Amino acid sequence: MSLFPIPKLADLLEDPGKASSLPAEAIPELRGQLAKLDTLLLCRLLGANSNGNPSTPAGRNLGVKEASQKIGVSQDWLYRKAGELPFTVRIGRRLLFSEAGIEKYVRQRTGR
Repeated sequence: MSLFPIPKLADLLEDPGKASSLPAEAIPELRGQLAKLDTLLLCRLLGANSNGNPSTPAGRNLGVKEASQKIGVSQDWLYRKAGELPFTVRIGRRLLFSEAGIEKYVRQRTGR
């Protein structure tokens, strides 16, 4: 429990000068709030809802099992190659694959 009030992020954005007078002990809490907000916004941008689930079928992100079945490769192969594949989507530690990206990748590789 802190002995000092932690300002709201909106207050700091409105007056950035307040950041210079923050006690060092308040900074980790504010950075945690920023990280949470950043994750929520990234999920929204990538088409996932706040639970990390796809928000629309057209912009679906697939798990490893479903993606491996769609491409016709093993789940182990997907894990190994995830960093090289253009349709890999990382949300925090979660590894997902863009369904639209997979379809484009398959079309390019098969010439369709």
